[in-house]
Amino acid sequence: MKKYFSFLVIFFLFTGNVFSQNTDNSVRQMDEAVKTLAREIHAKLTEKRAEKVTVGQFVFNNGTTTFSSYWVNQLTSELTNINGRNYIILSGGTAPADWTISGEIIQAVDIIRVYTSLTRSQDRAIEGSFLSNFQRNEQINNMLAVRSGTANSSSSSLIDQYEPDSWESPVTYTIGAGSQSAVVMNRALTEGDEDFFLLIPERDGRLTAETTGNIDTYMHLYDYESEEELASDDDGGVGNNARITLNVRAGRRYLAVVRGYNSSVTGPYGFKAFINFREGMSSFNNPVSYEIGMGEDNVTTVQRRLQSGDEEYFLLIPTRDGRLTIETTGRIDTYMELYDSDNELLDEDDDSGNSYNARIRYNVRAGRRYIAKVRGYSDSVSGSYGFRAFFPGAGMLGPDEYEPDDDPSQAKILEIGSPQRRTFHSKDDVDWVQFHITRSGRYVINARGVNNNRLDTYLELFDSNLNSIAEDDDGGEGLSARITRNLSNGTYFLKVWCLDEEPDQGYILSLDAAQ
Repeated sequence: MKKYFSFLVIFFLFTGNVFSQNTDNSVRQMDEAVKTLAREIHAKLTEKRAEKVTVGQFVFNNGTTTFSSYWVNQLTSELTNINGRNYIILSGGTAPADWTISGEIIQAVDIIRVYTSLTRSQDRAIEGSFLSNFQRNEQINNMLAVRSGTANSSSSSLIDQYEPDSWESPVTYTIGAGSQSAVVMNRALTEGDEDFFLLIPERDGRLTAETTGNIDTYMHLYDYESEEELASDDDGGVGNNARITLNVRAGRRYLAVVRGYNSSVTGPYGFKAFINFREGMSSFNNPVSYEIGMGEDNVTTVQRRLQSGDEEYFLLIPTRDGRLTIETTGRIDTYMELYDSDNELLDEDDDSGNSYNARIRYNVRAGRRYIAKVRGYSDSVSGSYGFRAFFPGAGMLGPDEYEPDDDPSQAKILEIGSPQRRTFHSKDDVDWVQFHITRSGRYVINARGVNNNRLDTYLELFDSNLNSIAEDDDGGEGLSARITRNLSNGTYFLKVWCLDEEPDQGYILSLDAAQ
């Protein structure tokens, strides 16, 4: 018994704050008391070298009231915003933590007492006890009478200092650079209320906007200029709190609107928003500079890694006019967009490259700035990928040795089993060949790119009288054309062309007996 008494003498701290009977000042005086309590708890947490702390429930008559919710929310906010903090505050009271702050509200004849305990989670030992006293008045009696998250006529007493706010007159909130630096703004919802927060990011990034506290909130996020709704959420945060995560652009204005899950939800809550930045993370205004290659064989592939919801930006400044190929490599499902320096979208692509890779081909001008944005096809996509951009190699698209062969009268002979390496030296180039079958059977005709199967070739087969008897676009691997057909003895003509606007590689044409 003596040991327990000594423990309380050492750790029991009496705050000595008593509220006046002035109803208008009661909430303000509560806020001052919470600030004092937060400083005392902070000193104890610092002494104990705490790492993860959560603020749990403050119960009144075995339940939680509006008073309880307000106290928890204010205490969480003060601890989150306190200077010199080396520990993390986990809001909501449900996340795993090393230390827990909780308490009990006791009602006497004319006094309200709030007992606060600091508990070590490992062994449930009480490491600190704190006491705050309040004189009862109508304001506090109303807050104790209303159960947390329910409607009551007394909820009007919780109108916060930022009211009235609206779409036309929102409250400006400064976005934090990471969760730890985000300041919690304390608000309160009355019956049917909505709160409006204006968010203006200083740089591109992944924005998180969320509520804290014990009431059931719902959040909408809008583009402020266009009034387009970008996202909404109910319980994506801790407990019944709302949480939205979205990629945003520097300088654009966004509006977060917070309401209760239904019109009867009232009570205090907190709002915060932050953007997490990783070292080496790019943005539209801070892209990764990339040197464009000349020819697919001489291009450098930059290896990058996407985390869920990431966007990566690459700066491209061509040294010549021409058709630029921009693509991703790897195994994840990427999506690419190409912009000019004025942020105008020029082109976009999903799966035109190998497998799920993106590929854009665009006519660019020398000296102009282009931005390629790469993201996952969905927010859940993550993993490593490669990025590269190049012009066709020198001489790759020059006329081949079989030119001229632009019509049937100029068709060159194609021997069975002897592939020919050819080029489409312009987007309108057409190649004609003829071949002779001396043994009836099944034959395979292929036209594929020299470097890969992304050259979009097309084949059309004619008999000796130039009657079309077969054609194919993508019957081979990737975009390669292939015709497989039973052929009788005789002479045949073959027309080959490319569907790409500007072919960037040669092709191989072959005729073989089917195996």
